[in-house]
Amino acid sequence: MITLARLLFPLLLLAVPWALAPLARSLEPALVALLDNLPLFLGLLAVFFAGAFKRGRLTLVAAHLVAAVMLIQAAQTDNLNAPDSYVVFILTSLIAPLMQAWVVIQQDTSLLSRRGIFKLASALLPYLIIGAAWHYHPGELVKLLVQFPPLLLDMVHGELLLNKLAAWVCLGLILLGLVLTLFRRTGDEVALLGSLLSFALGVAYLRDPALSTLFFILIPTSVLVAVTQHIYAMAFIDGLTGVPARRALEHRLAGLGRHYAIAMLDIDHFKKFNDTYGHDVGDQVLRMVATQLRRVEAGGTLYRYGGEEFTIVFSGRREEEVVNALDRVRERVANYPMQVRAPQRPRNDKVGRESRGGQTGQTQVTVNISIGVAWRESEEKPAQVIKRADTALYRAKGAGRNRVMTDGPDPRRQRGRAA
Repeated sequence: MITLARLLFPLLLLAVPWALAPLARSLEPALVALLDNLPLFLGLLAVFFAGAFKRGRLTLVAAHLVAAVMLIQAAQTDNLNAPDSYVVFILTSLIAPLMQAWVVIQQDTSLLSRRGIFKLASALLPYLIIGAAWHYHPGELVKLLVQFPPLLLDMVHGELLLNKLAAWVCLGLILLGLVLTLFRRTGDEVALLGSLLSFALGVAYLRDPALSTLFFILIPTSVLVAVTQHIYAMAFIDGLTGVPARRALEHRLAGLGRHYAIAMLDIDHFKKFNDTYGHDVGDQVLRMVATQLRRVEAGGTLYRYGGEEFTIVFSGRREEEVVNALDRVRERVANYPMQVRAPQRPRNDKVGRESRGGQTGQTQVTVNISIGVAWRESEEKPAQVIKRADTALYRAKGAGRNRVMTDGPDPRRQRGRAA
């Protein structure tokens, strides 16, 4: 639940335009002009960063929605009461959510590949056609006005400029975006949802230029936030297990206080397990162990140290709390039944069952972990505490594995006894 709340946090940015609109309305004309150009500048920035990190859908979103914003702002500047400008506004406000639907179903593709360039050109083509028709044949656009169905001409509300057909398309995509966000739980899905909401609200409140522009600014901002989350995950999150990686541990150790404990954990006989069942099953074991270890109590924070080793950091917790929490999580791992595919079992399930008379060809195994924990002593650095925790870990393995060993008691407990 906490992870989902953190994921949806960028959507709270939608409240910012209403908070900043009074300030934006009081700006000097030069600053207003700068504000009007921010969607384009941030859009180009979002396209560059999303493309550089191979976030294909985010690149397309930033490109096509900012192109739509440019057309809509140009139509507004030209005066929406003019028939040709009004047609440009209506067509763009409908094509943008339809193009968004196309982007949602795409797979991430590098912008520098042939397919990526083709997709980017396809995303921008409708706006280029509308812009060219507006510039060279405005009369032909006016002829389209009498052919528009009522849903394209009727607005959802008297004060809002979003037509009913575009509103229905946006509503369907918003519901789809919510479902995808709940199931996939990625920053990209949040950016797709947030950018569409920002666009729809920016169009709806076009009569209020300051508020509308602030919503348009949120479109590339949503993309930039998602790219930033991706960069952070690349640097600090382990891709296999989904837990913070060693670099995140190094940052945490640099900011620890005086009273903390560090536990080093290792999967028992992991190499033998890999040799027996294969590296794919070994990866499943790592993910299972990480899932169980994340549930550690006493405020412990899990990190993947490397290979089959994990680290848990406890800050300001008593010795009894830490040892009991580690022992409980050790038992959870040991009692977790894993179903693994037999090494020689055919990849096809049906063939495998027939060859074994209907058996599933799966083996149930259990995994054990050994744990060593140490508490910081006076003037010790984190690296020294980790070294002592490693020593305790090796003692746990030497004593028969699947157990928790400590390297000395909590120094605060010793001081209490002395007193």
